[in-house]
Amino acid sequence: MIFNRVWAMPSHNTFTIKPIAHLICKYINNDKWIDPFARNSIFADRCFATNDLNPETSTTHHLESLEFLKLFEDNSVHGVLFDPPYSPRQISE
Repeated sequence: MIFNRVWAMPSHNTFTIKPIAHLICKYINNDKWIDPFARNSIFADRCFATNDLNPETSTTHHLESLEFLKLFEDNSVHGVLFDPPYSPRQISE
């Protein structure tokens, strides 16, 4: 296993950080991926299903994340994009 350390400007939109976006692009391809905290993810169009509590977001579902994840059988998806809210304000929303 090879580890590379790359510095990049932080962003509240984690998946727009270039090294992270590059890593995701390397694996997401045409497989069945889901995103339980999609908000307005740049990878939404590559996901089989997306979720966000906010009904104003353009996602396939608007459920609590655990309820969303329970929709899928074990081993039925290839990957999960996981970028939950971090701040107390985001969590409370």
